[in-house]
Amino acid sequence: MAPRTSTAPVRTCIGCRRRDNAPELVRVVARRAPGEPSTVVIDTTRSLPGRGAWLHRTADCVSAAMRRRAFGPALRDRGLTVNPQDLADLIDEITPTDPTRDQDR
Repeated sequence: MAPRTSTAPVRTCIGCRRRDNAPELVRVVARRAPGEPSTVVIDTTRSLPGRGAWLHRTADCVSAAMRRRAFGPALRDRGLTVNPQDLADLIDEITPTDPTRDQDR
């Protein structure tokens, strides 16, 4: 058996479809208010109830997920409302400002 290189869980980004360690990705969930359509929110604590999907913290992955219409199927909610600018703004808020972070992407 080969030695493990990491003990972190591996998740797949719904934007670029690449696998990465969970700490490198951000979790999104569908939130539903009574009488309103579902919306996508970022789960910063990774503990919100419901099915989650994972995204890299880049605008490219957010736009790819929007272009592929990946949020509805990934969250199993076909009536999902996704505002790409709100989602990109939220990801910008939680993204570290380390310029060397995305050099190998």
